[in-house]
Amino acid sequence: MKKIIFSFAFAFILIILVFQINAFAKTNIALGCNIDSVCCPYGENSPYNLVDRDINLESKWLCPPNASGEPHWITLDFETEKTFDSVRLIKASQGAEDFGRTELNAGGFYFEVSSDKQNWVKITEETDDYSDIFDRSFPPVSARYLKLTVIQPERDENSGETGSVRLYDLKVFEYIPAAENPEIYGGKQAEEPTRAPDVTPDTSDSVYFYLAPLLFLLSAAILSFAVISRKFLNKRI
Repeated sequence: MKKIIFSFAFAFILIILVFQINAFAKTNIALGCNIDSVCCPYGENSPYNLVDRDINLESKWLCPPNASGEPHWITLDFETEKTFDSVRLIKASQGAEDFGRTELNAGGFYFEVSSDKQNWVKITEETDDYSDIFDRSFPPVSARYLKLTVIQPERDENSGETGSVRLYDLKVFEYIPAAENPEIYGGKQAEEPTRAPDVTPDTSDSVYFYLAPLLFLLSAAILSFAVISRKFLNKRI
């Protein structure tokens, strides 16, 4: 009987954990969003590879060298104004095809936001950052468009020409007010930005999306074990 009670209690805790993971997950609002414009023609390595659901990092956006030396750029369109406070850029050396090749990483770039594609506000800029993965948080902003401009593409040791840009993934994480999840912001109350009333973020790329099915199956297995154990004990009695 003690084993049965323990099994039920453990299963109940796991179910609660599923909902907690969902509560603390931050949604990637760039997942599957529209590409408004890009500096180079579409090819096999489409810019849409930046915002797909490729968890194995086998697809990438590859933009060839620009002979004029102008920066490479890409603009995302969320279609409605959305509020976010962090970005993650996965560079070449983390991708399946270019893994470990840090010389292919973009080193200088900046992000801008706009609601009309006329007035742009720069939210972060980096130079000489050849890390594998770029993570940056900033005060929450509300915008429809997000533009990434690369000013230092991959390093070409053999020539002075502007190199290619190889990026595997771009995530843009929604803003969660501190009042809703104080643990994320260390209990600090952040200023609430203006939100569009019709924003319905896609939660399918959150941690909950991947872990919930596994936890559900584990809970079901534990419950099944509890039922079987009870029947076994009843037979012995």
